[in-house]
Amino acid sequence: MATRALVGWIGDNRKLTSTYNHYDGYPENLGVGLSKFYEEPNEARKVASTGYISYMNPESGEIEAKHTEPANVTQLSDDFNEAMYEIASVADSYGADYIYIYDIENLEWVDVKMSGTRSTAERLMDKLVDLDGGLFRSMDEVQLDEDYTTKWKKFLNEESPLYNDMGEVSDTIYDYADRMRGSDVEDVEELVYYYQNNPDEIPEPMDAKFFVQYADEIAQAINDQERYESGDVDTY
Repeated sequence: MATRALVGWIGDNRKLTSTYNHYDGYPENLGVGLSKFYEEPNEARKVASTGYISYMNPESGEIEAKHTEPANVTQLSDDFNEAMYEIASVADSYGADYIYIYDIENLEWVDVKMSGTRSTAERLMDKLVDLDGGLFRSMDEVQLDEDYTTKWKKFLNEESPLYNDMGEVSDTIYDYADRMRGSDVEDVEELVYYYQNNPDEIPEPMDAKFFVQYADEIAQAINDQERYESGDVDTY
């Protein structure tokens, strides 16, 4: 079964060079191969520039490729948080299950499991935090002027139906979260992501387009509600 992955290198120009990996992209296979044989910066950049990998042998680092394709190059934002979201979006376009990014500050590969673009971006922020303020502008270094605030709100989808006229999270998000939690499924967040990838199966009266667009926020609302009920937080 294909376990897809993105293998990426971020250059000094903030350009993401990424390669698609098709089979066995999980950390116990591809992750091992990258760490054992492509840990040096020159080797890391080389493998991220391969373009297409069918399979990497974790014992030898040998790469099998059924196709010859150029590596994808994406110009990332100069803002760290937005850049991490952009990386997650590229991985999502690959249908990736995992992301591998070479951390040029610590000279090592970091991996993140995909589980929705926004939540994946947040985990990238945590794992690549040493790039914040280095290659990218740090949030602490940005003057929150009117132009930037507008840009940041757009990034957070605050100009979308996710928020009502009062700037509060749409009731639809929590309504859908409640519907998911009411289903007879043990892992409701996984159900959210299943529906995201299979919109034709989203039951009425939920709107499929809205559900797919805000699947990450619905999953977060589920998490918030469960934390609230467990007493971990006072409000949600």
